[in-house]
Amino acid sequence: MIEALTDSNGLVTMGLVLFLGSIAGARGFLDKSGILAAGVLGIIVGIGGHWTWLAILLIFLVTGSLATRFSYDEKALMGLAEARDGARNWTNVIANGGAPGMIALLALLTGEPVMLAAPFVAAVAVASSDTMASEFGVLDPRVRMIINGRIVPAGTNGGISPTGQVAALGGSLLIAMTAVPLIGFFGSGFSDQAWRVFLVIVLIGWFGCQIDSILGAMFENQGLMTKGQVNLASTLLGSLATYVLLLLA
Repeated sequence: MIEALTDSNGLVTMGLVLFLGSIAGARGFLDKSGILAAGVLGIIVGIGGHWTWLAILLIFLVTGSLATRFSYDEKALMGLAEARDGARNWTNVIANGGAPGMIALLALLTGEPVMLAAPFVAAVAVASSDTMASEFGVLDPRVRMIINGRIVPAGTNGGISPTGQVAALGGSLLIAMTAVPLIGFFGSGFSDQAWRVFLVIVLIGWFGCQIDSILGAMFENQGLMTKGQVNLASTLLGSLATYVLLLLA
């Protein structure tokens, strides 16, 4: 691990980790516990996978935080805004970054980062899709419960809206559009099946958001799972589905 921090990939990784901490602190995207958790996660991701993996996580952090700040006052009046002016803490980092971190650790242990790149990106795509759906969809009053179609108040776990669905697709597309060319060019991945990987990641990212809503409706509303557990489960399922579709089919 120490030697990995001093090669070219390790040096770029450390630079990105420092940049992540600086921008997260300056812009208030993360609180102190969130910055510390993100720093540890960033090192694991960059060393276990590649610095391009960390760059994708950084893109998710920035865009997700900007989405959280969008119409923040309106969300606050509705009682649906993130606390602390949208600054995420360590639990948020683990909930959304835990699955990518586990995949990067697995890549480190197996020495197969190229094989695990697509599942990693898919996990981030699910997290991005869910974040965008939540932050933009909550502003749309046309909300129905995903499991039975009943009208429910905005912000209800398991509630979906037209705006949220479009935003979910946009969040997934954002990660796929940046990750596939970035990792393909710098990280020695996807070169022979870029379009297939792109389409699978977009699909799984959006589908994982639906899984998140279903878990929220069935388990979070019953007090059987927390929001963080739902996020972690949906991102893990998204990465596993991507592995099956791309590498075992």
